[in-house]
Amino acid sequence: MNDAQFALARDAIAGARRDARAIAAWPAERIPRDLEEAYRLQAAVAGALGAVGGWKVAAVTEAQRESLGVPVPIAGPLMRRWMHDASQEPATLSAAAFIAPKLECEFAFELARDLPPRPQRAYSRDEVAAAVAALRIAVEIVDSRLPRGLGPLAELGDAFNTGAFVAGPALSDWRGLDFARIEIVLTRSDDGTDREIARGSGRAILDGDPFGTVVMLANAPADAHRGLVAGDIVTTGSCTGAPPLPGEGTYRAEFAALGSVDFRVTA
Repeated sequence: MNDAQFALARDAIAGARRDARAIAAWPAERIPRDLEEAYRLQAAVAGALGAVGGWKVAAVTEAQRESLGVPVPIAGPLMRRWMHDASQEPATLSAAAFIAPKLECEFAFELARDLPPRPQRAYSRDEVAAAVAALRIAVEIVDSRLPRGLGPLAELGDAFNTGAFVAGPALSDWRGLDFARIEIVLTRSDDGTDREIARGSGRAILDGDPFGTVVMLANAPADAHRGLVAGDIVTTGSCTGAPPLPGEGTYRAEFAALGSVDFRVTA
């Protein structure tokens, strides 16, 4: 897209994100032509919204990449402004901050040190693991400002549909975990009665290897200049599908013996 259309696309997405407003129509000339332009738009939108606090990873299997039409795993930024820490007490979110939110229970990894771009030599699994400070059990609230059907390149410009992120307890002793066997149950209580919303396990991500997606991202970062930096949280994909947020209430994502992620949704 030309410079004028690029600026209009950046401003429209950033404004819609700030205002929790759906964009009714999106001109074809504002759809990125390739992955490089999609990431350039993503970075420009992120720059207008504040600091990046981490990344969500997608297209981690060959089948997913073929379906999305991308050659490598892709990622969208988690913006610090919409990140919540529920490690000590429940987070509070407002339903008014979203358009059509969905809930995803995920395993995430918080970095202790930088992993700068290194295209000449891929990071090994051990190198990436050594850079991880802790496992964070988490819930991503997925949301989109764009009209449906524009494709993954446009969605990448809109942070690949991130709405908010709630990080639960940090666990430093994670390497020996059998993620495939960790059952996850998401419930909602709005009148004193708990209702199950979703259920799954770590097997949903690379057959039980969510950390493998972090290695992928380290070797194919969305920001080819920044890479991954200390403090980033990389979230690895939904283990429980993506059910719609039912509305106000108290939510708990139980990750078996690892603990729970608790948050409230208000009007």
